[in-house]
Amino acid sequence: MKINESKHGFVVKKKVEVSELNAIMYEMEHIKTHLKLAWLKRDEENKTFGIAFKTLPSDDSGVFHILEHSVLCGSKKYPVKEPFVELMKSSMSTFLNALTFEDKTFYPISSRNNQDFMNLTKVYLDAVFNPLILNKKEIFLQEGWHIEYTEKPTYKGVVLN
Repeated sequence: MKINESKHGFVVKKKVEVSELNAIMYEMEHIKTHLKLAWLKRDEENKTFGIAFKTLPSDDSGVFHILEHSVLCGSKKYPVKEPFVELMKSSMSTFLNALTFEDKTFYPISSRNNQDFMNLTKVYLDAVFNPLILNKKEIFLQEGWHIEYTEKPTYKGVVLN
């Protein structure tokens, strides 16, 4: 690929050799949305994909960590409660997770099998762009921290920040 060449709706902006990885990195930009894409071209059996979003918190409530978990609780195409638990049962993935940092949330996957890799990518993309949480606030409430009153009040929640 060459600088300014268009490929699948993206324009190549930069091409850099990354000698320590024995790779060529292409920095690309989606023509319509200006989404940034970095692609490492290298000989590697493991296929890896990740999508990241800036998530700059205004307080220490842990809201983006809660959203990370909530996004992975089903989507428009895959409306099951825990699609990634189901995927783990049959996938040949070598990595399947999500990570929240101080300033971003990252959803990476990898697999050595082409079909498995494409399936995982489709599920992750639907999860981040069409999550069920948009229509079901209970997902956020379930994943976030909350107080349960039994003999004494206790904090509960899948994500207890």
